[in-house]
Amino acid sequence: MTPPHYLQSQYINPASLVELQVLDQVATGMQQQGNVKGSIPYLAKICQIVDNQHTENKTALDQIRAQAHAQLADAYFKAQQFIQCEASLNLAIKIWEKATKTKTPETTTIDSLLSAYDQLIECYEVLGKSKMIEYINQRKTKLTTSSNSIQAASSHSPSYR
Repeated sequence: MTPPHYLQSQYINPASLVELQVLDQVATGMQQQGNVKGSIPYLAKICQIVDNQHTENKTALDQIRAQAHAQLADAYFKAQQFIQCEASLNLAIKIWEKATKTKTPETTTIDSLLSAYDQLIECYEVLGKSKMIEYINQRKTKLTTSSNSIQAASSHSPSYR
């Protein structure tokens, strides 16, 4: 028999992992059939499970948490539930912004954050929140400026081989 410590995932409880896989399959299937609105409760449950994982290193789950909230936000957006979309996107953005504060943020994190900003801008356009659009555009400009300077600095750093 496999010992319990061997089954322990670094990030997600194995029982929760199976549940997440099933929920993801159901949500994906519903969306592929054109039932985006029907997938929302499953995506929300995925967010709830990921948010409630107890690990010693909470930041290890951050990318998974952010992606789960972004997928939920996208479903809300497609279902024209823009207030819920805004809330879910803001959760994902908060996580990704925190991840970009590291010395060398991953390109995928920056790309995900830029996509989330774009979708949030679209959401704010529908909701008529022009001041928020300006604010998000400022944050987007700041991100692209800082990520370009990080890339420039890393390309000019000496290579030790």
